[in-house]
Amino acid sequence: MQRSLVATIVQVVLFIFFFAALVCNIMQVNDLQKQTIHQTRELDQLQTTIQQFQHTLERGALSGSEIQEYLLTGDPEIDYHARFFDADEWMALNENGNFLQPQTSRLRSSETLDGGTLRRSFISDIPGLNPLIQSSADVSELYHYVSLGLATRQRNDPDRWIPGLAYRIEVNQEYTEYHVYLRDNILWHTPAVDFTNPQYTWLEGEHELVADDFVFALSLIQNPQVEAGSQRNYYEQCDGIEVINDHEFIVHWREPTFQSIAFTVGLEPIPRWLYGADENGTPYDESNVGLHFNNHWFNQRAIGVGPYRFVRWTPGGAIVLDRWNRYFGERPPIEQIEFRIISDAPSRLNQLLVGDLDYISIEPAQFANEIEEGGTPEFESGELNYQAYQGPGYRYIGWDADGHYFNDRRVRRAMTHAFDRQTSIDHNMHGLGRLVTGSFFINGPDYDHSIEPFAFDLQRAAQLLEEAGWLDLNNDGIREKEINGQLINFEFGILTYGYRAEFIAAMQAYRNNLRRIGVIMNIEPVEWSIMSERMQNKDFDAFTGGWVLGWTADPYQIWHSSQADIPRSSNRVGFRNAEADELIERARRTFDPEERHEIFRQFHRIVHEEQPFTFWFTGMEIGGWRNGIENVTFSPLRPFDSSQDWSLAAP
Repeated sequence: MQRSLVATIVQVVLFIFFFAALVCNIMQVNDLQKQTIHQTRELDQLQTTIQQFQHTLERGALSGSEIQEYLLTGDPEIDYHARFFDADEWMALNENGNFLQPQTSRLRSSETLDGGTLRRSFISDIPGLNPLIQSSADVSELYHYVSLGLATRQRNDPDRWIPGLAYRIEVNQEYTEYHVYLRDNILWHTPAVDFTNPQYTWLEGEHELVADDFVFALSLIQNPQVEAGSQRNYYEQCDGIEVINDHEFIVHWREPTFQSIAFTVGLEPIPRWLYGADENGTPYDESNVGLHFNNHWFNQRAIGVGPYRFVRWTPGGAIVLDRWNRYFGERPPIEQIEFRIISDAPSRLNQLLVGDLDYISIEPAQFANEIEEGGTPEFESGELNYQAYQGPGYRYIGWDADGHYFNDRRVRRAMTHAFDRQTSIDHNMHGLGRLVTGSFFINGPDYDHSIEPFAFDLQRAAQLLEEAGWLDLNNDGIREKEINGQLINFEFGILTYGYRAEFIAAMQAYRNNLRRIGVIMNIEPVEWSIMSERMQNKDFDAFTGGWVLGWTADPYQIWHSSQADIPRSSNRVGFRNAEADELIERARRTFDPEERHEIFRQFHRIVHEEQPFTFWFTGMEIGGWRNGIENVTFSPLRPFDSSQDWSLAAP
């Protein structure tokens, strides 16, 4: 019995010993495998580095001291992006003389989960998806995912231009020639059509991105038939594109202009094979291709070469984008993005709460009631997250200077004096804004902080109206003026966002103050798609508007007199001022930053005196998202809340 017990104990000990040895051996094998994989990767990277170094050395791009520095230093973030280029393109990207620089940030880490659908919200529907004739911020946001330019600003370092569709751009000293080298084997997305319908057989197959796609895009922008006035002004001095081959071309400019930099390297392609033909594939006549483009059969869809492919748009429902698995660059983690069109702010928040939406923009009243005052405890508990950030934009009221109400700057200044802007910011916007006096970013170097905003002063407003000839001639409490032999009451309409309760409330308070000085303002809340069309068609007396500003300023689009009479241009209010025009034109010829800042400050003072807009506020934006969304970041570039580097946590 004792011997049997001893034998059992020995067997157990031997089993434990052999099991431990087996586990140790497995761990060693796994560790060896990991080391092998790691060493293989290091060897591959070393081989790539040697090849890159040899290629660079052969071309004589490095001095002796630079060779030593090249061997002793390295940037893992830059090296990471080498995998998205072929060897020759990567070498050419890193050689001297390239306007572009390698990217130093990435969309994902080794721990980032892949896949899933991100459900976001759009506040309002949009009129269409044509990339040129629809200039709204919503359409621009969608094309941020679908399309891509020759180059793009790095979102966390906007002064750094990184490769997009081009791997190299050589610029002459005068900034009048941009020699572009396109990347090979970039494919256009498969068009979102029903391929079971034989009508679309002509669209089947692969279509590679080529130089002609940029030639066609530029020709449309410059074509007066195309309703692209908001973009055409940027290319007035462009002399066209000289094609060398399918992947190489030169963009020529007649004279040096500062904006030529951004609008050359940021040029996005448009496929002639799609937009140059009717729905049956019959090419349009070159003499009227621009007219067809305005009402093209594909205008309710989108196409590009970017990381996401347009799938469908259900007006009033949702816009769906799928990740393009043949994308040439670093693919974003999230597989699908669904933009749901929900105009009602409480509905958006409720859908976030129950998990039907993953991310929303939070309105000022919601921020005050649901976050600051605890109306939605999930923000406090951490089930929901939020972040406020300063967007480089501003809100304003635009006045139709071509109409008989606001063609006198004294009247426009009276309108500003009658609007209690600071109270509207404090009360209607719940303090999420700062009063502005001009069209430049309030935190930027072009903004003139010495300019004092016009005070809320009804007495001064009434005095200015009287000086402009608006008097209560028949003692009925409403001001009138004789215009072209007819007595006109001062009664006008103002378009405002029908889905923004805080804007409607601010306009109601404004209306009451105007009524006290004999002016009647009728508030017209409308949906964004309708409002956008009416603004672009100049069908308004006044409207509440907003502009999102770019990284660098160019007031030409909105303020130059030449744009006032162009259909669907951004100078919707009809601002015309010779001195302002001269400053705008001089800024375009000026490359020195400090000189440009001073020119823009002078322009700021002119616009403040003229008041074509009643400049209102620059607001804080608030994003809200569910706990399962990871790596949510915001950028000073629009769209500020780009979700390309976001990811979804494991369910």
